[in-house]
Amino acid sequence: MNFKTYILFLAMLPVFAIQAQFSQNKGQNLTKSPYSNFGLGEILNQNLVQAGALSQTYSGAYSYSLLNPATISNLKYATFDFGFSQRNGYVQSGSEKQTFQGGSLSYLALGFQSWHKDIYRKDSVNGKSVKRITKLFWNSYLSLYPSTSIGYNYTFEATNPFKTSTAHEGKGGLNAIEFGNGFKLGKHLALGYAVGNLFGQMSDKSRFVVPDSSQYLGIEDEKVINIRGWQQTVGAMYSFNFDSTYHRLSFSYRWQSGMRAQSERLTRTFEATNLGDYFADTILSTSGNYKSFKMPASFGFGYYFQFRKGFAVGLDYRKQLWGNYASFFQSNAGLTDRTDYGLGFIINPEDEKNPAKKRQSIPIRFGGKYAVTQNAIASNNTKVAIIEKGAYIGFGIPITRRYFDSRVLRSIIHVQVDYLQRGKNLSGLANEEYVVFTVGLNLGDVWFQRRKFD
Repeated sequence: MNFKTYILFLAMLPVFAIQAQFSQNKGQNLTKSPYSNFGLGEILNQNLVQAGALSQTYSGAYSYSLLNPATISNLKYATFDFGFSQRNGYVQSGSEKQTFQGGSLSYLALGFQSWHKDIYRKDSVNGKSVKRITKLFWNSYLSLYPSTSIGYNYTFEATNPFKTSTAHEGKGGLNAIEFGNGFKLGKHLALGYAVGNLFGQMSDKSRFVVPDSSQYLGIEDEKVINIRGWQQTVGAMYSFNFDSTYHRLSFSYRWQSGMRAQSERLTRTFEATNLGDYFADTILSTSGNYKSFKMPASFGFGYYFQFRKGFAVGLDYRKQLWGNYASFFQSNAGLTDRTDYGLGFIINPEDEKNPAKKRQSIPIRFGGKYAVTQNAIASNNTKVAIIEKGAYIGFGIPITRRYFDSRVLRSIIHVQVDYLQRGKNLSGLANEEYVVFTVGLNLGDVWFQRRKFD
C-alpha cells in the first residue's frame, strides 16, 4: 500500500474529528429520543455496515469488526471504509407525536497489513522429512466513529396554581478515535488489542417560562459537560474447519480509563417577546475543573458458521455493565446492565473474488437485533426495562478491477436498510420507530496504488 495513503488518512482524521465534535455540539442529528437523556446518551455500538449483527466474528480478506480487534487478523489487502446513515421515524408519547429526519457520518476506517512473516521448520511424517510453514500476521486499523448520541426535546406544561411551561433540550455525545491491532498466530488463533481516545460534549438546556398577556418571563438554565478519556479493547478469535464447514469462536472485553469530565453552568433570566429573546440578568455562571468518573466495562461473545462459500450464520452476545456507572455530574439512577443479542445471515459471505469465477458474487445479508437497554424507567410506580428491537437487510455491489501485475482486487458499495423499534407508549414512556438507510464504501487498495510502466 502506498505510503501516501497513510498521510491522506491522517490528514483527514482531524477534519472528521472536528466535524464530529461540531455535529455533536449541534445535536449530531443522529438521535431524537427521550431515552438519550439518561447516562451518556443512546449507545450506538457503531460498526462497519457489512458486519451486520456480527460484532464479534466478522472477519475477511477486506473486512473486520470495530468491536473486536482480533477480527482484523485475516485482512489481506489495505482497505478504506466509510459510511453514512440517514434516519427517519417518529417518537410518540400519549397522543403527542414528533417526526424525525437526520443523519451523519457513521464511521471512517483504514485497515492495512503492518507485518507478516513465514516461519519454516522441518518435521518428520512417516519417516520422511516435511517442510512446514507457520504464518504470522500483524494487521492494524485506524478508525473514527460516534460512540453515543444525545438528542431530545420535550415540554412540560402546568396550569396550577398558574400557567407555566418548562422545555428541555439535550444534544451532544461521545466520539472515538481508535488504533487497533490483530495478531494471527498460525491457522487457528488470533489476538487483538485496540486503544482509542474518547472525546465529546453533553449539553442540557431547560427553559422555565410564565406567560402573561404580552410577553414570556422566564429562566434559562444550561449545563454543559466536556468529556475526555481513553478506551481499550482486547479480543481473541479461534478459527477451525470440518470438511466443508468453517467455524469461529470469539471473545472481546472493553474498558475505559482516565475518564475525566468538566462541568459548566449558565443560568439567566430572560424575556421572550415577538422581537426575540432578551436576557435581563445572569444568575449563575460557573466553570469547574476536570474530575474523574467511572465508565462501564463491556464484554462480548460470538459464534460464526459458514458452509463452503455459499452461506454463513452468526450469533452475537454483548453485555455492558451500566450498573457500575458512576459520575459526579449525574446519578446512575435507572441505569442497569445492557444486554445485546444479534443474529445474522449472509449469502455469498466471501468478501474476496474467487479466481475461478468471472465476477464476484453479490453478498446479501439479513438478520435481527434485540437489546434490553440500560434504561429502566418508572411507569405507574413500576420500573419498566426499555426494550430495543431491530431487523435489517442489505447487499453489496462489487466493483472488480485487474491490476498491472495481474492481481484482481475489488471494492464494494454496501447498502442496508434497518428497522428499529424502542420503548412503549405507556404512562410516562415513549415509543420510537425508525427506518435507517446506510451506505458504506469498502474500498480495496487498488484505489490507493498507481500503475507502473517500464
